[in-house]
Amino acid sequence: MADEFDEILAALAIFPLSVVLFPREILPLHIFEERYKQMMKYILDHGAVFGLSYEVAAAVNQQTPPRIGSIGTAAKVNAVMPLDEGRMNIVSTGLVRYRVGEVTQREPFIIARVDAFGDDEIEDDVQSLFEEVSGAAERFIAAAKALDALGPIPDELPDDPEDFSLFISSLLPVQADFKQRLLEMTSTRLRLSRIRRYLGTAIADYENKLRVTEAARKNGHGSLPKEFDVS
Repeated sequence: MADEFDEILAALAIFPLSVVLFPREILPLHIFEERYKQMMKYILDHGAVFGLSYEVAAAVNQQTPPRIGSIGTAAKVNAVMPLDEGRMNIVSTGLVRYRVGEVTQREPFIIARVDAFGDDEIEDDVQSLFEEVSGAAERFIAAAKALDALGPIPDELPDDPEDFSLFISSLLPVQADFKQRLLEMTSTRLRLSRIRRYLGTAIADYENKLRVTEAARKNGHGSLPKEFDVS
């Protein structure tokens, strides 16, 4: 299986899109352009794996090959729903990050040689930071779920600091450029530090919205459930 995956990464079909995908994140796509219909046939014939490279200037009928050395995420196609005229909806899941080594084809769709990578060796002081951020993440997820601001979330979060930091990064309500920077980091400690800062902002925002919602529902009377009380 490892050899087969290496072969796929050596000639990976790339979607250049203005979204950032993380490992474990679910990504639905609607395929309607002719080049991407052709690309999907290639993908399904080559392990049902493709790459997504963040490209802020990505547009319909415009080819934007990823830069050499740029970072994206390989994804697995989980389901395909055929539609009229060759269009389709697909559901995919992020697998692993990659660096683009070489663009080997530009038309009718992009194919590149990429190399998978992970974070550097875990630093000694990561565990305490991981535990702190885990607590904040649980509070953030609880508030976001109460506001219906998140899609489906697994009951148990990843227990590996690197996997956890990447998964929580995918949930943050921040701009794509910032998410891309989190994706590109190779220091788990640095990523957790950034996440801690933005979780604090998101928690304050979501819990304030919960207070407003609860007050409106009760006509200004009553209080939030205990788990959302930050007074």
